[in-house]
Amino acid sequence: MHNILIIGANRGLGLEFAKQYSDENHNVFATTRNKSESKALDAISKIKVFELDLNSDESLDNFVQQISSQKIDILIHNAGIFRDEQLDEDLDIDAWMNELRINAVIPIILARKLKSNLQMGLSKKIVFISSQMGSIDDNYSGRFYFYRSSKSALNSAAKSLSIDWKEDGISILILHPGWVKTDMGGDNAKLEIPDSISQMIKVINDLNLTNSGSFVNYAGEKLEW
Repeated sequence: MHNILIIGANRGLGLEFAKQYSDENHNVFATTRNKSESKALDAISKIKVFELDLNSDESLDNFVQQISSQKIDILIHNAGIFRDEQLDEDLDIDAWMNELRINAVIPIILARKLKSNLQMGLSKKIVFISSQMGSIDDNYSGRFYFYRSSKSALNSAAKSLSIDWKEDGISILILHPGWVKTDMGGDNAKLEIPDSISQMIKVINDLNLTNSGSFVNYAGEKLEW
């Protein structure tokens, strides 16, 4: 039995991570921006729900304080945003900066704030849910400046973190969930949410210090940077 912390678990991939890990009899800790709107999370057994707004430094510090004494075996940072403003002719600078904050900066900041929790755990794993759209080598279609740049930044920072924390025994994975039928992926996506999550959990299980820092997809296949 492990303690799993899922950042951004109110719907989609995060919610399904919570369900499947709970079904495996693990203790699940999950965050949502609004606990009053987290009925789907509350229905899951062996779960504790925390309120966390990644746009608020105060909320971030309050959450870290609330969970300070709890050991964490696996931290999954799933929260992220995708803004339509990036498709406009006049790119909105504030929207771009906010997407970088939520998708790239805060995941690393929060992981660093939770380092002591991870050091108390047994598995000591961090999983950043990224995207193949963060791959510069794989960009053949252009556009999506906000999202692509934010995920590329996350990948770069997470790779550095994997090097810095290897001597601490903390393994880090940069994971692309595939094209999934979520609000972002749309109905034409190839993967159902439960299928993506079940395969990602297998990849997470195989994470260790030897393959720490890898950028892979839901099937464990290496992706180019």
